[in-house]
Amino acid sequence: MENKYQKFLLLLLMSSLFYSQDESSTNYIATGSFGAATIDGKIYNQISFRPEITIKKLGLGLDINLYIDENGEIYSKNWLFKDVETSFQTIMDKIYYVRWGNRNDDFYFRVGSLPSITLGYGALVERYSNSMEYPQVKKLGLDLIYGNDKIKFEYVQSDFKSTPSLMALQTTFNVAPRANLFFTLAHDLNQLARLDEIPSNISYDDYMDVCLGLLDSYPDIDCEAEYQEEINPSQYDGKDEISGMSIGADYVLTDKLSIYTEWAQLIGKTSDDNNLGSGIIFPGLSYRFKNGRFQIEGRHVISNNFMFNYWDRSYDIQRAVPDASDVDGYYTKESTLGDYGAMHGLYSYFTYDILKIMNFLVGYQNLQKDGNSSKSFTSSININPNLIPKVKKIELFYQNNNVDDPFKLEVGSIHGYDIGVEASDRMTITYQSRTTYRYNQSGELEPIRIMQLDTQFDF
Repeated sequence: MENKYQKFLLLLLMSSLFYSQDESSTNYIATGSFGAATIDGKIYNQISFRPEITIKKLGLGLDINLYIDENGEIYSKNWLFKDVETSFQTIMDKIYYVRWGNRNDDFYFRVGSLPSITLGYGALVERYSNSMEYPQVKKLGLDLIYGNDKIKFEYVQSDFKSTPSLMALQTTFNVAPRANLFFTLAHDLNQLARLDEIPSNISYDDYMDVCLGLLDSYPDIDCEAEYQEEINPSQYDGKDEISGMSIGADYVLTDKLSIYTEWAQLIGKTSDDNNLGSGIIFPGLSYRFKNGRFQIEGRHVISNNFMFNYWDRSYDIQRAVPDASDVDGYYTKESTLGDYGAMHGLYSYFTYDILKIMNFLVGYQNLQKDGNSSKSFTSSININPNLIPKVKKIELFYQNNNVDDPFKLEVGSIHGYDIGVEASDRMTITYQSRTTYRYNQSGELEPIRIMQLDTQFDF
């Protein structure tokens, strides 16, 4: 039955690639592509169809992918129709996003991938993304805003297909023409759920070749069962939640200058059963100018066991990490908060558009006390492709938060780039790379690379 569905969908996909649209229409953009992608440590040939449809305020982006190995077999884990649940997950897997309006509207929502979410001034949630491991891990999230000039609500849920790593609600009150007051609640239902979604970098074919070669000596080996156990090494019981709350305010001094403050408290327990701590941003200064924005703020960790921007871009990767010292062990991001004591320092953020040549963002934090430190560095660069012949896109980014040395690679480090090169009229070759890190069973830091190579057709 599944093969029938796969053949039908393959036929539908290929037919879609030749579908003709009215060139005068401005609300339909589609790209077809073929290339390569790495999934479960194995390289697959990829065929995809990505239509984006906009009708007034409604935006719809689909991501229909087929991954085919060297034997012509289709990767079937994202094409399962065994029952209602797997059929629903398969269909939801093909939705990249559904959007209504924009974030400045009184009513806005985006369902699917969430590229960047910041609540308040980032004391709890700063540039959180649910799509850092895409396409190996696809999540169906929600960002919903509703309100008016006096009061607005924003609800964020990182995923509906599995246990969400972030459920957050922010309420913003406009208490005066130039003043706003906001309250934020954030929650991770179960940090340990991460252990179920860690993408494997063990190739199925390589593993089976080795295992089958051992059958003569060990005839009782069940290679398929051994592989499934190997790619899901961390078993866990129970539930480990963490929450946070913040209260903040801002005041607009001029059209360009505003001041703000935000107090945040994490709610939970460290590994040695101590309560989590709190911190405050005070004072904060934000200055907007023609081509960018500059922020500088004093950050103060009031009590032990606290870090700023707990839910950051790398949170989904750090919320639970396999322990290199124990094959079946793990530790959570929450359990590491015991390493952070009270300290004070500065955080600065600068984004600027240089004469339409490039746009860059740099954020840096340096907190110190009694020889202890907590440093962060975030950066991204977008270069205007029109300056380089045949280049359609250049984006690079790097993040490393709450560490002693932000320029030394750690488990929470993330970096990557997108480069697109025009091969011919309406055809672009795009290379996407995302690298995260984890410790292997030998205790060595190893890179986990997610790579996609696409040849995209615009039609």
